[in-house]
Amino acid sequence: MSDEEKQTPAVEPSVEPSVEKAPTPSEKVPTARVEIMDDARTRALTEALQSSFKVVRVIMVILAVVFLGSGITRVENNTKALHLQFGKYQETLEPGLVWAWPNPIDKIVEIQTTSLSTNIISDVGYRTADEDEPQVSMSFQPTYDGYTLSGDGNVLHIKAEMTFSLDETKGGAIKEYKFGFSDIDLFLKSILDNAVYHASASRSAIDAFTNPDELGDAIKRRVEKTIRKNSKDLQLKINLTTPKVKVPEDVKPAFDAFLKVQQENEQKLATAKADAESTKLNALGQAKVIEGGGQTAANILLTSVQAEAKAFSAQRSYYEENPLLFEQRLVAETMQRVLTNAVDVFYLSGRTPRIWLNRTPEKRKLEEGGAP
Repeated sequence: MSDEEKQTPAVEPSVEPSVEKAPTPSEKVPTARVEIMDDARTRALTEALQSSFKVVRVIMVILAVVFLGSGITRVENNTKALHLQFGKYQETLEPGLVWAWPNPIDKIVEIQTTSLSTNIISDVGYRTADEDEPQVSMSFQPTYDGYTLSGDGNVLHIKAEMTFSLDETKGGAIKEYKFGFSDIDLFLKSILDNAVYHASASRSAIDAFTNPDELGDAIKRRVEKTIRKNSKDLQLKINLTTPKVKVPEDVKPAFDAFLKVQQENEQKLATAKADAESTKLNALGQAKVIEGGGQTAANILLTSVQAEAKAFSAQRSYYEENPLLFEQRLVAETMQRVLTNAVDVFYLSGRTPRIWLNRTPEKRKLEEGGAP
């Protein structure tokens, strides 16, 4: 472009005002079609978006229901549940349907309250270093043989086993069981080991060997005491089976001999007690017989005295009328009763002695073969 052309302003051609013409039908049809198509597309897009929003809302409602429903948990019987919120203990739940906010807000931890563990075993004083039963050996090896020491300085092999269950009525016990210890089984096993050593050291070897039930009771008391000492909230029901007690094989004959003597002593003692009881019963029976005889004699005497008293009472009037005659009659009756079975009778009456001889002469006995 030249400089003149740049300097000379362009003169716009005069535009005559013209009257806008109405489009002909042939010119109007394409524009209407475009508008109709745009409206249809807009409506279709709006309807699609509305449908999508409805689907999204339905999906959100379903997800919300599923999310809230996932917090419903059923706690079975013989089971307790701990309600945690952001990892912090809130409460202990009873068996049945419970609800909590789903994870990670809330968490339901179920705990079996019965038969929690059936294999808490203490065998440190029983098994060998090779996990075997006590072995027969000529010499004792402390680094190899498992053993406990009794109160009298002897060696024993003791194996104890216990089961436990939680006290369902104590919510704090369930909480303490779950969160109070990193390994509750190891804790209880160490307590059981300690109780075995303690109970063994508190009695003689022969007592522990012959009375395993009493040894088991002592172990159980020690376990319960140690649990209370370490945790007051951990309430457990302990069930301890009768411990297995063995003596070293090399000294077992001596224990067997002692047990044999002890059994014989107990048998003799039982026999002596039975004899004493029998003698006592016989003496009581004889005493009853004697007492009964005395009571019978007393009753007879009492009856006789009462009869005589009654007879004397009846004869009193006759005595009062003629005492001398009454006395003579009594003497006669008495003499007749006394002399009934008498053989020789010597009777002195008044001042003149008289002898009554009522015995007939005895016939002389003839010797065998002799003449009469």
